[in-house]
Amino acid sequence: MKPAKKKYGAISKRMVKTIILLVLIAIAQYTILSAQDFSKRIILTDVISTLIFTITFTSIIYIIQHYYHSKEVLNVPNISTIVLFSFLTILWSHLATSAFAETTKAYNDFYNLTFTLKSILIVLVYIICHLIFWIDQQKVQEVRIQKFAIEKEKEANRIEMNSLQQQFKPHFLFNSLNSINALTISNPVEAQKMVHLLSEFMRCAINVNQSDLVYLDQEIRHIQLYTDIEKVRFGSRLEVNYNVPKDLKKHKLPSLILQPVIENAIKYGLYDSTDVVSIEINVEKLNHNLIISISNPFDPDTQSASKGTGYGLQSIEKKMLILYNQSNLLQTNAENKLFTTTLKIPQQ
Repeated sequence: MKPAKKKYGAISKRMVKTIILLVLIAIAQYTILSAQDFSKRIILTDVISTLIFTITFTSIIYIIQHYYHSKEVLNVPNISTIVLFSFLTILWSHLATSAFAETTKAYNDFYNLTFTLKSILIVLVYIICHLIFWIDQQKVQEVRIQKFAIEKEKEANRIEMNSLQQQFKPHFLFNSLNSINALTISNPVEAQKMVHLLSEFMRCAINVNQSDLVYLDQEIRHIQLYTDIEKVRFGSRLEVNYNVPKDLKKHKLPSLILQPVIENAIKYGLYDSTDVVSIEINVEKLNHNLIISISNPFDPDTQSASKGTGYGLQSIEKKMLILYNQSNLLQTNAENKLFTTTLKIPQQ
C-alpha cells in the first residue's frame, strides 16, 4: 500500500502546483489591468471570479483525468470539456463582474476591451491544465503497466524456481529410501534414526517457500539435517566441517540453495573413494556479498569426476540468474585434487 500512497501524494502535489500557477496568472492579470484606466472594483471582481471558476473547473478536469483517463490527449470528449468549461467561466465571471460594477458604461468599456484577450487566456489555461493532468496520468498508467509486468515476471520466476527445486528433491528421497530399506535388515536402529532425520528434513523443505530468502543459519540447519542423513548412509567415511562466523548467520540467501552443492560434493567425493572424505563449508562477507565456498576432494582420473558438475549446479546457476539477474554468481574450480564450488550472494 505504500507505493499507492506515494503515487496519490504526487498527484495531489501536481494539483496544488496547478492552483498556484492559476493564482500567479490571476495576479499578473490584475497587475496588467490595473495599469489601464479601469475601475479597481471591476478589475478585482473580474479577476477573483475568474480565478474561482478556473480553480473549480480545473479541479473537475483533474478528477475526470484521474478516474476516466483517455488514451488520446485531445479527443472529442476532452475538447468538449475544455470548450464547455471555458464558456461557463466566461459567462459566470461576466455575470459576477457586471453585478458588482458601479455603472453599466464602466463595465461595458471594460468588457469590450478585455473580452477577446480574456477568452483566449481562459481557453489556454484549460488546455494547459488538461495537458498537465493528462501527461501525469499517462505516467501513472505506464507505472501500473510496468508493475503488472514485473509481478507477472516474478510469478513466472516463482513457478520456474519451484519446478527447478522439485526436480532434484526426488533423487535424494529415492536414495534415502533405498538406504532405509537396506538398513531395516542389517541395522534397524540406524534405519530408525534415518527415518527420523529424513522426516525432519522433509518437514523443513516443505515449510520453506522456495522463492523466498532465508537466514544463513536456517539454511545451515537444513544442510546439517541433510548431511546427517548421508552420514547414516556412509558412516565414518563422511566428515563435514563448518566455518560459519556468528555475525554472518543473519544474512540472507535463497532457500534450499546449498543442498545440491553438498549433494554434488558427496557424489564426487565419496562415490569413487573408500577413504574418509572431508567436506569443508566456509562462509565470509566480501564487498556486500556473502561468499560461500564448499570444497571436497575428488580424483580427476576417475570416470565420475570427469563427467562435469551435473544438474544440481546447473539448477543453482539458473535460480541465481532468476533472482539476481547476474550470471557470474556460481563458480567452480578443480585444483590439486580439490573441487570447490563458490556462491556469491548479493546482500542489500
